[in-house]
Amino acid sequence: MDKSGADAFVFAKANGILGKSFTAKRAYQLFNAKSLGELWTLLFKTQPPLVPEVLLSQQIEEKAFSDFITSYIKFIDAYDKPEPVLINQLLLFEGENLKEIGASLCKGEQNCPKLIDLGKYSSLNSKAWPDIKKITKGTVFSWYNKIPAIHEQQKLEFKIDIQVCRHLWDSAQSEKGEASEALLDIYRQEFIIKNIVWVLRLRLFYNMKNKDIISNLIYVTDKPGHSDPVAAPALKILDWPLDEYEPWSNWKYASLVNPHVDGQVWQIDPIWIERRNRMEINRKASKLFYQFPNDPCSIIGWYKMKNFELSCIRTAVESIRLNVNPEEAMDAVGLYDAGQPQGGVNG
Repeated sequence: MDKSGADAFVFAKANGILGKSFTAKRAYQLFNAKSLGELWTLLFKTQPPLVPEVLLSQQIEEKAFSDFITSYIKFIDAYDKPEPVLINQLLLFEGENLKEIGASLCKGEQNCPKLIDLGKYSSLNSKAWPDIKKITKGTVFSWYNKIPAIHEQQKLEFKIDIQVCRHLWDSAQSEKGEASEALLDIYRQEFIIKNIVWVLRLRLFYNMKNKDIISNLIYVTDKPGHSDPVAAPALKILDWPLDEYEPWSNWKYASLVNPHVDGQVWQIDPIWIERRNRMEINRKASKLFYQFPNDPCSIIGWYKMKNFELSCIRTAVESIRLNVNPEEAMDAVGLYDAGQPQGGVNG
């Protein structure tokens, strides 16, 4: 299938799937389910398997994730020569697979752990288990060539995260046109807010010093400095007061900040920012998908919307299991009707 034909075919298929998905306004329906069995039927249009509740909750999440990955891989397969930006998106899961492999080897486990099936797009040679050097040979993770000690594991996992982010960033930059700019904007906001939330957590809960915080930031250049487009905004807030609303009210990302109520003590809330950003990314992903239907980058918009759906499904499952109020569960994933204030100038 030529590229133009593949673009049209993939968009039609993706659009059809979204029409039946629980994204945007339909996501609310997930939280109306009264039981896991009802949630299964709502999602998969079949009767739920007769298994204990704990297993059913696991099967719901696993099937939703498997259906998502399978669909995305089919989209890539529709192209004779898939754009690297589409394939590189799977590097997120390849990185998670490598983390699982490293953790299992670190603990001395005899068998290879269960990995996310990426089909022919998986570069890791899991059949070479337990030889980590052979597993990663010829991949972008070839530097991961020895079994980590327990104290090294977290550092190596962070290095994997950095590499994945840089690959996603570079692949979006290598594309041309408005769609690639829209995709780059999504990555930019994702990475920036991830860094900002991390900075706030480390300051609020661990009282960590600035130099140690900086070493935990993701970046897409050669270091997390003021010239890095995703690290710089986080560096800017390192010394901002955590309990004064005024500077945050004029911030570039003020629309993500928890509101100030007169007469009440206020403190910046990283969880609030994270939730609101999840909705903002979903909104931008929807715009990317529908505004550029004949561009491969639009399928990353589909990917992001389906990823938001997965977050909603996981939260709905847990809310049913733990008997959490539906409104609280929806709030946890970012679904609410709060007005969106405009961003400020303190960027």
